[in-house]
Amino acid sequence: MGCLGGFRAITKEELDKLRSVPRADRLPDYLDEMEQEDSCDLDKAWDAIHRALTNGKLEYGDKNSPGCWVVLGGEVLRGSQEGEEDYIVTCKSPNQVKQVFQFLAALTRKKFRKLYFAIDPEEYGFELSEEDFEYTWYYLSDSIPFWKSAAEKELWVLFDVDQ
Repeated sequence: MGCLGGFRAITKEELDKLRSVPRADRLPDYLDEMEQEDSCDLDKAWDAIHRALTNGKLEYGDKNSPGCWVVLGGEVLRGSQEGEEDYIVTCKSPNQVKQVFQFLAALTRKKFRKLYFAIDPEEYGFELSEEDFEYTWYYLSDSIPFWKSAAEKELWVLFDVDQ
């Protein structure tokens, strides 16, 4: 996995509309037309971010919270069932969003460096490097104002990636 991903902050009303759409239709075209309060691009850094903040694997679930909630944790709206491998959508509740913001706001570059360089390169599929670390840290640290705003406004956050 290494395609473009990002975050979208939405209201509960927009989430309810999304949940009413069949899973097969929860695709970029639909999400792009939703009313969004804010968005934040992660480019391809989402993969390393998730691995560094969890157990090093691309897995759904809520182990290692609140770090796991940044990318693949939370409610899986698309991507975990057979035939959905092409597009992933996960959702974080306002409570999870607040915890993620607090976690990321306290995460230092030095601490994240340790987490990043602890990723198993074979599992990751790429060589760990200073260049990739800088790229990953840039996108993660750049997302903190997004998380802060979403937390303050008590919004839901979607992560989505087109595979």
